[in-house]
Amino acid sequence: MLLFVGVLYAILFLTALEITRVKQEWLFEKLGDYKRLAIFYFITCVVAVLFLYLPEFVRPALLLSMVISMIVSPIFGMVSGVFHCTVYMLCGSQDIYVLLFILLLLLCGCFASSFLDKYEYLRWGMVFLFLITFAGVMVFSYLSAGRLDKDFLIYAICNGALSAAGAAWLYRICFFEPEEVKEQALKKILSEKFGLVREMQRFSSADYEHAKKVSQISEQCAKIVAADPNIAAAGGFYYRLGRMEGEPYVENGVALARINYLPREIIEILKEYNGEKKLPSTVESAIVHIVDSVVAKFDVLDKSTISNSWNQDIIVYQTLNENSTAGLYDKSGLGMNMYLQIRDYLIKEAKLL
Repeated sequence: MLLFVGVLYAILFLTALEITRVKQEWLFEKLGDYKRLAIFYFITCVVAVLFLYLPEFVRPALLLSMVISMIVSPIFGMVSGVFHCTVYMLCGSQDIYVLLFILLLLLCGCFASSFLDKYEYLRWGMVFLFLITFAGVMVFSYLSAGRLDKDFLIYAICNGALSAAGAAWLYRICFFEPEEVKEQALKKILSEKFGLVREMQRFSSADYEHAKKVSQISEQCAKIVAADPNIAAAGGFYYRLGRMEGEPYVENGVALARINYLPREIIEILKEYNGEKKLPSTVESAIVHIVDSVVAKFDVLDKSTISNSWNQDIIVYQTLNENSTAGLYDKSGLGMNMYLQIRDYLIKEAKLL
């Protein structure tokens, strides 16, 4: 029976995974490949077996659905959770109240994953998980045994504490990324040893030089307005990545970025290339768009025409005014003060020639 259930749920899970991969973009962006999912799913299976040795009302079953919900989606968290719940029923007590309690925890785990991705909600999320688990143990243990005693109180406290602590640990594993680690990852993809950088260099020396200039200027602009300079630098460098494959630039650029496992923040900037499909949604994306559009103007104009500073100022003013009037940065969070600071830097300090 266990083998049959395992095969059945494996077929359902893999089918849903493949359908979602084909139809939706978020799956590839969150996972990169299936290795991370396989590792986490294997861990949940091992932990589920270990939970069998705990009293029924002490098992923090919500963690089993929460981990898959965090790295994929709540739907897959529920599918894997129901599988573990089925195994518990086959291997342990078939008490209907225990089953309902475990299902409640699985639902809570899937629900909690939707708000635990933000640090400011983590503390209240842990309080919620502790209270809902504590209340669940007390209610369902009473329905199951027809009484309440000290043991059930201890079970409730232990399960609530394990659930809350486990949720905090999963947040750190799945969502929390130290700044130094993130910075190293972004610098790595800008290194000349990185494969995609070499491919861009071989494809077109002109595009490669353009990418370097946009990257350097975007990084400085981000520092001026207190945005993330590493994201701006990497986004600026890969902004025209789709040109390597030709039209449609946005789709091809995003596809190349995914194949080379570029960070999600960079993929989002590429999705907003030139505002064709989506308008810039972050300050860093707006900065990259501004710098790329200005540098592109200087690339195509004759250097003798823009040799004096007056002509350079006119080009920067005109380009930024056109973009601003079109409302390209309305959803980016780029304030007027930031906009003016960037414009002043491009006019007075940036090496555009």
